[in-house]
Amino acid sequence: MDLIKSKKLASFRAQYFEHAKRHLLFENVEDTSGHIVFGRGSDNPKIVFIGEAPGQTENKSGEPFTGRSGKLLDRWVSELGLAAKDFAIINVVPIIPLKNGSIRKPTKEEIEYFLPLTQEYLELLNPKVIILLGKSAASIFDKNLELGEIKTYKKFKLFFIYHPSYYLRKGGKGYEHTLSKLKDFLESKHEQISLNKF
Repeated sequence: MDLIKSKKLASFRAQYFEHAKRHLLFENVEDTSGHIVFGRGSDNPKIVFIGEAPGQTENKSGEPFTGRSGKLLDRWVSELGLAAKDFAIINVVPIIPLKNGSIRKPTKEEIEYFLPLTQEYLELLNPKVIILLGKSAASIFDKNLELGEIKTYKKFKLFFIYHPSYYLRKGGKGYEHTLSKLKDFLESKHEQISLNKF
C-alpha cells in the first residue's frame, strides 16, 4: 500500500500533518499553494531512502523526488533492481524551505523539529536498510558518515550517498562507484542482507 493511502499509517499521518502545520515553515505551503510532502512508496518497505526537503516540483506535486533529482533517484532504484514494494522515500523535513523565494537547505532546528516524527516514521516502516541521500539526511544519525560508508544504527543498516542534486551539478555523473558499492551491499550474502533474505 502506498504511504499516502496506507491504513496502517493513517493515525500517524494525521499526527505528522498537524505537527507540520504548527511550524513556521508551513507558511511556505500556504504562500505557494503547495503541499506537506509525506512520502511515496511502500508502507512495508525493505529499504527507505531519506532525502532533505521538498523542492519546487515536490511542493506542487505533494510527493518527494518528482523533479530532476527524482528522475536520477528513479534511475538508481532501477539499477538496484528494486520493485515498487521494496522501497519508500521520505524527507527529514516535509515542507519546502525557502529564502526570498528560493530553495535553501533546511536548518538544524527544522530538522530537529521533525526528528521525533521521522524516527517514529522509520519505526513504523521498519526497513532493513536506510539509504541517506545527502548530509542533511545523514545528520539525523551521524553527521560524520562518509561517502559509501555502511553503519549499523540500532536495528537498521545505514548507507550514505550524496544527494542526487549533487551529481546533477556534476553533469549527472560520478555516482557509479558508490551505487555499485550499494548494490553489492544489498546483494551481499556475507552481510546477509540480500533482498531475498529480508
